[in-house]
Amino acid sequence: MTLHLPGVTAPVELTVRATRRADAIHLAPVGDLDAATAHVFEVAVAPLAGPVVVDLSGVAFLSCAGVRALLDAHQRNPQFTVVVGPAHAVRRCLSVTGADEILGVREAVAA
Repeated sequence: MTLHLPGVTAPVELTVRATRRADAIHLAPVGDLDAATAHVFEVAVAPLAGPVVVDLSGVAFLSCAGVRALLDAHQRNPQFTVVVGPAHAVRRCLSVTGADEILGVREAVAA
């Protein structure tokens, strides 16, 4: 998706890779999870039931719209887990909003 603003063209993308593992379905979004891309994440997570692990280590920017998408997914599926990895900005955003406590954020994907 490309966002067109007067005099500015900026690519806005989010891809979501899904992998089925023995313990859960693992989602790995890569890019920005914000107002322009939250719908991509929502479409990817909507049909999933059972344990889901979302690894946010590939997310460069997380906005309040992205936080809302994560909270909505968690509300629909209580077996929804978020892993932040080394992404300081993502961890900080979840912490400041209090979403980390609701989502039960983990630091790493279990091996």
